Amino acid sequence: MNFNTFVFILLLVSLTAKQAYGQKQRDIDSLKRELEKPHQHDTTQVQVLLAISMNYQSFQTDSSIAYAQASLEKAAAIHSVKGQADALLQIGRLKRDQNNDADALSTMFTALELYRKISDHVQIANALNDISIIYATSGDYEKSLEYFKQALEIFQQTGDEKGESYALNNIGLIYQELKDEEMAKRYFLQSLKIKEKRQDLYGISRGYTNLGSIAENNGKWEESLYYYFKADSLYEKTNDIKAQATNFIAIARVINSQGKLKESKQYSMLALEKAKEVKSLSSMLAAYKQLSTVEETQGNYKSSLAYQKRYNEIADSLNNENHRANLDELKAKFNFEEQERKIAFLKKEQELQEAVVERKNIVTYALAGGMILLMVIIGLLFYAYRTTRSKRDILAQKNIEIETRNDELDKLNKEKDRFFSILSHDLKGPLSSLKGLSYLLTMSKDALTPDELLQLRSKIDTSLDNLTALINNILEWSMATSQKREWSFVKIDTLELIQKNISLYQNIAESKGVNLVYEQQEACYAYADYHAVDTVIRNLLSNSIKYSHANKDVVIGTRKAEEKVFISVKDEGVGMAEEIQNDLFTLKVNASRPGTNNEKGTGLGLMLCMELMKENKGSIQVKSKAGEGSEFIISIPECV
Repeated sequence: MNFNTFVFILLLVSLTAKQAYGQKQRDIDSLKRELEKPHQHDTTQVQVLLAISMNYQSFQTDSSIAYAQASLEKAAAIHSVKGQADALLQIGRLKRDQNNDADALSTMFTALELYRKISDHVQIANALNDISIIYATSGDYEKSLEYFKQALEIFQQTGDEKGESYALNNIGLIYQELKDEEMAKRYFLQSLKIKEKRQDLYGISRGYTNLGSIAENNGKWEESLYYYFKADSLYEKTNDIKAQATNFIAIARVINSQGKLKESKQYSMLALEKAKEVKSLSSMLAAYKQLSTVEETQGNYKSSLAYQKRYNEIADSLNNENHRANLDELKAKFNFEEQERKIAFLKKEQELQEAVVERKNIVTYALAGGMILLMVIIGLLFYAYRTTRSKRDILAQKNIEIETRNDELDKLNKEKDRFFSILSHDLKGPLSSLKGLSYLLTMSKDALTPDELLQLRSKIDTSLDNLTALINNILEWSMATSQKREWSFVKIDTLELIQKNISLYQNIAESKGVNLVYEQQEACYAYADYHAVDTVIRNLLSNSIKYSHANKDVVIGTRKAEEKVFISVKDEGVGMAEEIQNDLFTLKVNASRPGTNNEKGTGLGLMLCMELMKENKGSIQVKSKAGEGSEFIISIPECV
């Protein structure tokens, strides 16, 4: 295992600050005394068991696993989701330390899901951080980097500066493994800045070690030693013996690269001494490896081989050592104590329950008689109240219904008056025209030339067409509003429908000098009542021709979007003011206006279009400015 990989694993193990070995043992003793206190709350037991596990983690893995498992079982028993998640995350870390990455990853993912279930954002970030470590140690740096950055984002959002500093440090380590020394150093410095602000000596010392590693990788021996010695002074202060041993190995390696073999051996021996002091097999492994290298460089092959042999022995022990017996003993001890407490609790609970049941029976019988009498009295009073209230409610409801119907009748009368006003106005135009033309034909038929007779006939046809259109619109509006019409929704080819109406109005448009243009972006099929859509397009096309000037275009376009078909009819005619647009689809005003050639029209056409669009789950809107023309757009469901 090279130094970079070793430091990588060392620094990523947890976001929890490490304590010195002696202090940890004192903390463990204190926590065990807390655990043995009587009447301890279940939630507190979960937390204390987990705290003991975390304190054991750096030097007694088997004990750490036992207490973490005990914490998990207790949390599950009291249905504490957070307690279970915390214990699972700790168990995952321990499995990871044992190089059981598959089980560790599965366990950590379970913890992560539980944290997400209760929206514990800080612990979500911690779980992501630990999951990232497994990806990193297995060589999947890209995935590891992704999880680390997710954790960093959560730490920053929640204002957790400690978590942020460690996440930044871990991202730097990933970039270092990816050989991007510049990015690695940038993240290390960002992390170190936060740790210095927080006076986090443990974090600062590791930051110096990382910067020393960057310098070492680039062959900057003096700079790397500067950072390693700064880290060593902090390890000395915090009594972080295991980290100090690792740092001595790094110093020995750099000094060895400088050719100072004697000093390199001294630091390697110091590292071995520190590793033995805290019984850190991994640190001892690294120290023996470095000593073997130094002796080999000096030509002391026998000593080098001896150190290599010790290295191999420890490597084998790391793979084969089994602490299962101690784990089972701790689990059995905890289960026995838990069972004893459970039996005592159940016994007291049973005695209390029996006393409660006895008192409850007495009270129940006494209350039952009183409740029956009270219910009879309440029932009689409620019946009398309900009868009176019901009559008042019925009367009030009738008054409301009468008032509502009066309002509706008043509204209908007003709409009827407006309707007949519009109808009489629109009928008057073509009828007056027909009457005048008929009189002219009667009085002057002998004096009229054939061409004048043809013109007269054309005007009569136009008046009849206007009258027919008005009657058709009245019938359509009547059917649409009477709720008697049966709608037939079918697939409509908009191309065919629009071309049919263009053909219908082509002669009228040409006689006025108006050019009909059809712009179809793509094939569009609508799902609606064919006759209704045909009526709407016919009215809109007629209006656009009516209000267009000569030598101008009327453009019909189709498009589809969001499962709807949009059909637009745009002219370059007279347009209309905003106040006219607001009431264009209602009976509030007579919207009929003469065309550019003084054509007459029906004021009911647009109101009819609105009603037909509503019944076909569509809509109609207008865009217009006075003097600039108008554009009417209808939308109807697309046939999919």
